[in-house]
Amino acid sequence: MKKHLIFVMLLALMGGAFAQNQGTKEYVSALITFRADSNVPQDSLDKYGVIIQTRSGRMANALIEAEQYQAFLMSNLVERVQPSTRVFLHTNQLNDKGVYTVDSRSHHDVKAKDNPERREDVRRHMIPEEDIRNDEAKGWYLGLMLGGSSNYMAVKQAMWDGKWYSQRGLNLEARFGYQFNEWIGIRSGLNLVSKNYSTDLSIPFNGVTNSYQTYHQNQYLQLPVMADLSIGGESVRIHFMAGGYAAFWASHYRDGYVYVPGDSRPYSGWTYRFVKGYDKRFDAGLAGGIGLTMKVTPAWQLHFEGNYYHGLISTAAKPYKTYNRTWTFGMGLTYHF
Repeated sequence: MKKHLIFVMLLALMGGAFAQNQGTKEYVSALITFRADSNVPQDSLDKYGVIIQTRSGRMANALIEAEQYQAFLMSNLVERVQPSTRVFLHTNQLNDKGVYTVDSRSHHDVKAKDNPERREDVRRHMIPEEDIRNDEAKGWYLGLMLGGSSNYMAVKQAMWDGKWYSQRGLNLEARFGYQFNEWIGIRSGLNLVSKNYSTDLSIPFNGVTNSYQTYHQNQYLQLPVMADLSIGGESVRIHFMAGGYAAFWASHYRDGYVYVPGDSRPYSGWTYRFVKGYDKRFDAGLAGGIGLTMKVTPAWQLHFEGNYYHGLISTAAKPYKTYNRTWTFGMGLTYHF
């Protein structure tokens, strides 16, 4: 008799569970990153029972039918899926746009559509916009920057009297970097930057003091590495950069009167040949800057920025010490993967 009673109770429990789950479906609540080259056709999403609730760029907060979950992971639509919880929803609790999602509890027991108290267990709980932006911002980017430069030569231990003047030039940069999240990143790039200047020096020669006005055009290949901290919203952000740089002095062109020991004749349009032991072609120092970015599309950003490079290595070993002080400014586009 006792065995029969236990058997009947088990049947009742199974029947209750079966009745309870009638009209319900099991879903996985997930944050999805779609592939960059995926157009995400709606019929493909329907095939996997995916109900999109919010969308920002390649990101989406969605409910996926549990029985289709593994198939969806294997599809060529997604790059990454971050599941949060598994839930049971009554089919009538999803409106025609499928906007319902779940709270932080792991399971929801929804018995019937006509039970409003039970329906409150399932409520709107969108993923915070900040989390979506952080996940969107994370990753590598490449770009191209074009602008100008202004260089001043800081002189110590001058051998001759005279003046040194800043001159302008061009700056071209192939930019690359990595964003750890929306706020912090690291950036670098290969620059071709002009570090030009001019001089008006009074140089004594054979008892006579001559004035030498010379224009110096210098091209450097430069590699800056800077931390990138940003503030602002999703579309427009302000960036603050700080770090250092290393550079190689690639070429030097002189125009005007140039002093050559033992010969005071003027030269014009002279490509300078570097002198070993006199010229220091390696340059390095501190770097910093400020910039503004504007999101054009989810992948493309427009940049406006200015940077300062403070040289710590003299360009000459003798007869005096000269240090580059360079400003660059410009704009460009970057593509975020």
